[in-house]
Amino acid sequence: MADDDDWVGGEPPEGRHTRDQADPGYWARQWKGSAITGAVVLGLILVVVLILLLG
Repeated sequence: MADDDDWVGGEPPEGRHTRDQADPGYWARQWKGSAITGAVVLGLILVVVLILLLG
């Protein structure tokens, strides 16, 4: 069984991207993580407000 993690020399199995092919803004355009974090924080705030009002 061949193991891709054992490559030696040459190009790695996932390939290479030159500087002109790179996209540094890629991760800045990933909005889902921020949306999930915002929803969790909003949910926690709502729970705390409900506990204070009902408590």
